[in-house]
Amino acid sequence: MSLQMAHAQNISSLYNAQGKVVSIEDVLGATKGKKYIFIGEMHGEKPAHDLELQVLESLFALHGDKLVLGMEMFETDVQPVLNEYMSGIINTRSFESESRIWTNYSDYRPMVEFAKAHRIPVIATNVPRRYANAVYHRGVAILDSLSDYAKTILPPLPMNVDTTLSSYQELKNMIPGHGGENMLYSQAIKDASMAHQILLHAKVDKIFLHINGAYHTKNREGILSFMREIDPKLILTITTIPEGEDNPSVEEADFTLIIPSKPLEGTPH
Repeated sequence: MSLQMAHAQNISSLYNAQGKVVSIEDVLGATKGKKYIFIGEMHGEKPAHDLELQVLESLFALHGDKLVLGMEMFETDVQPVLNEYMSGIINTRSFESESRIWTNYSDYRPMVEFAKAHRIPVIATNVPRRYANAVYHRGVAILDSLSDYAKTILPPLPMNVDTTLSSYQELKNMIPGHGGENMLYSQAIKDASMAHQILLHAKVDKIFLHINGAYHTKNREGILSFMREIDPKLILTITTIPEGEDNPSVEEADFTLIIPSKPLEGTPH
């Protein structure tokens, strides 16, 4: 369903999959009974990060020590560093210098610190970027050449990638020839890694909140394409799109957060 959005200055709008405006309380209420909750963010956008923190806090209030937080922003090989920080063994400076934090880590720090304070496990779910880069530059077959250690921090190989997915085809078509195919598989190994880590840590009694870029769960594909064995009724997806996007569709997720356009410099706020 295409959405005709009215401009609302400095206000982020939430819609359900039927195009109806909803409240944050509606979103939080819809998490009840769900085991896997995905928030697909626009990186660096404050409304998205505010929503993430609010959902995290609400889920903790509901589920306490049953909650697990997974984040694309950390790669699987820094899990030991992440664990040491969360348990208080190392200090903030050591953690942030050794965990390859993103340049906009200040957007994620409130979530990490909330999790640390409340002893919520934080799982590094993304594939180490060196392997995604290797796939992009040398093709997916390069994964067969990796060491046994490397394979312990990767998803199971070979990957079963559904290359017909619209999101993967979109990536493939960006670059002609083998470059497009490599782009597809570079994205797929990230998605497969995140799905693998989620399934690995979402024990029977756990609720798993996962934070990732919107493209990784666009149209319920990406990560979710590697979780086909999971009952869809246990999954809730939230996505973010910019205000004014051409042909936006709120059917791509259970809930959609519209990120308002930033005013041009010099215009009234």
